[in-house]
Amino acid sequence: MDAGLAHRVTSAASPNFAAEWESMARTSFAMYQSYLGMPGTPIEWADHYELFDEDGAERRSHPRPSNTHDFAHYEDRIADLTPETQDIPAGAHPFPTKYVKRDTTLTFNIADYSRQLMNDFMIAGGAIETREFQSPQDMASLAQPVIINCTGYGARQLWSDESIVPVRGQIAWLIPQEGVHYGLYYKGVNVLGRRDGIVVQPNLGGEEEGWNDTNEQPDRAAAVAGVEVIQELYSRMAKMPKRSS
Repeated sequence: MDAGLAHRVTSAASPNFAAEWESMARTSFAMYQSYLGMPGTPIEWADHYELFDEDGAERRSHPRPSNTHDFAHYEDRIADLTPETQDIPAGAHPFPTKYVKRDTTLTFNIADYSRQLMNDFMIAGGAIETREFQSPQDMASLAQPVIINCTGYGARQLWSDESIVPVRGQIAWLIPQEGVHYGLYYKGVNVLGRRDGIVVQPNLGGEEEGWNDTNEQPDRAAAVAGVEVIQELYSRMAKMPKRSS
C-alpha cells in the first residue's frame, strides 16, 4: 500500500510558500545533479511517455490529476529545469497508440540513493541515535535547536495535526527487466521502470481515488486491474510490425 505524502491544500499555504517551494526545488535539483554518473546509479535521467488511443475524448475520460482538492501546483515555476514535453509522431515510437507525448525527468534508484545519503551523512560526521518519545513535549529534552519531522501522514497522530489528509493508492511491483528504464502513463495507470523493479500504480478512479482514505490494507484487485491495463497495451505492442533500423 502506498501511503503517499500528506498534502496541504493551497489555501493553507502562506503567501510566500510558492517562492520558498521553488527555491527548495531548485536547491534539491542541483544536489540531485551531483549524483549523476556515480556508481550504483542513485540518480539518472529517464524518459516518460504519455499514451492516448484517441486525441480528445480519452484525455477527458482519463484526466491527469487536477485541482479538485485545491492541491498546490507549482510545476510551472521550475519548467526550465527539464526538457520540454514533446509530441512524438507515429513511426518514431514503439507504442501501439495514436498519440504519444514524451518528457524527461530525474529518477531515483531508491535503494542506492538511500545508501548514498547515509554514507554522505556518516562521512560528514553524522550519528544515529535511537530514542523513544512518549509525547511531543519530550522533544524539548533534545539539545539540537532544529527538529525535522519526516513522518508524513503519521504526523497527523503524532502532532494532532488534523489538517494532514492521507492520499493513498495501490502499487504493484514487477521484477526488473533489462532495458526497461522508462516510465509511461496510460488510461489512468502510471508505470516506472526502476533498477529495483517496475512500479505499476493504478489511479483508475482519478484524483478522488485514495483521497482521505485511512485504510492501509493492500487491495490486490486494484493492483491487478492496473497491471491488466498495461498487459493489454503491451499485447497490442507485440503484434505491431517490427521497425527496421
